[in-house]
Amino acid sequence: MSDGSGAPSVKIAEVQRLATALAARVRYAQLVGRPVYETQIAALVGAARLMDEEKAPWPPMVEEVLTELARSIEGAVTVAADPPEEP
Repeated sequence: MSDGSGAPSVKIAEVQRLATALAARVRYAQLVGRPVYETQIAALVGAARLMDEEKAPWPPMVEEVLTELARSIEGAVTVAADPPEEP
């Protein structure tokens, strides 16, 4: 993966930086009640997968936001899967 020039590590560092910036935007949107767009989530997931492939750690903000998003999605699926109560 590395040709000795250090290029892959520089590219991964840039992915980590950009993913952190996007995660911060998502967090801000959550805090002020703005929508979080599917494209933002997809970009964060894609960056996380790339970091995993390169065995690079996720920045703390990225991990926190993705974990929180996963919990909210799981909660929404659980609520939607529960049958409605009969009156």
